[in-house]
Amino acid sequence: MKKNDKEKVFTLPKKTYWHLYSLQSLQSDKMAKIINKVLRREYVLIK
Repeated sequence: MKKNDKEKVFTLPKKTYWHLYSLQSLQSDKMAKIINKVLRREYVLIK
């Protein structure tokens, strides 16, 4: 068996739920992109 056969790759799902406090710690350009997606209903904002 090769080394790659034994390893299992685990990836996290795409983050679609955002809390207000987590948005405060982001850079302004990234926060603006996320807010635009919230307004388009691609992401969900948790209060």
